Amino acid sequence: MTSQKKNILMLVARIIIGGIFVYAGWEKISAMAETVGFFVSLGIPAFLAYVVGYAEFIGGILLILGLWTCVSSAVLAIIMAVAVCFTYKAGIAMFGFPLSLFAGLLYILATGAGHIVVPCKKWGANK
Repeated sequence: MTSQKKNILMLVARIIIGGIFVYAGWEKISAMAETVGFFVSLGIPAFLAYVVGYAEFIGGILLILGLWTCVSSAVLAIIMAVAVCFTYKAGIAMFGFPLSLFAGLLYILATGAGHIVVPCKKWGANK
């Protein structure tokens, strides 16, 4: 596979995975009272509802743009690892989705964003 094809596929993967996180984060942020209630019902401290909601939203945007992909994919991978831990007892239908996102984030973390990114070398953001 040529380098150009790999870069296009990485862009598509970042758009899909990032888009999922932008949507999920926005859903949490826009209904924060319900999100906090859900987190508390699982035994997760309420303040983490805010952390997770904003991390998913902002991290998804950063993935799409190809900015700070090391940091954003690592943070989102941690969130997905915790999601897998909270859903694995319910079976593959419940934990398969966060597990798939976790795998995709690990791949992005290992390989980087590719070369189709928003240029931002001034702050070293494309790492």
